[in-house]
Amino acid sequence: MGREPLDGQLESPETEDPGGVETAPDNSRLENPPGDPDLETGTVPDALVSEFSSLTTPYCWVITEDLIAGYDGAEPSAVGKFGPEQAEPADVYEALTAGKFFRLTGQGGSGLAIGRLYDPSGDNDRAPLEDFGRKNWGATTVEYRLEGEWQAV
Repeated sequence: MGREPLDGQLESPETEDPGGVETAPDNSRLENPPGDPDLETGTVPDALVSEFSSLTTPYCWVITEDLIAGYDGAEPSAVGKFGPEQAEPADVYEALTAGKFFRLTGQGGSGLAIGRLYDPSGDNDRAPLEDFGRKNWGATTVEYRLEGEWQAV
């Protein structure tokens, strides 16, 4: 249709498909356009969770900051502790890189530790508390960072 190519562009006929992708009759390349309700979701379907997760366990958490031990080395630190016990290094890596932030708190809301939990199914929000926090520190609550605030589960 009489368009001049810009510098560095190759001229191609209108019927040629640049990039080798066929166009639909309405000139759309998308089967489901943005805003399509079939694409709007906040969770991965159960049938696909295992395909998207590289975990060897259903979830993995890791403590990244021990708020009790501090930084002077006077008390042993829990930094680097992870769970569940059968989790492998690749699971810990997944938690550290893709996990959501959590905080374990004691009575009165005092912070005990901060960490990250990777849980593709979304069913294990209490795992850091149940696996470690309660028995080791007497933690009473696990909170997650939502909208810039710590919120209890």
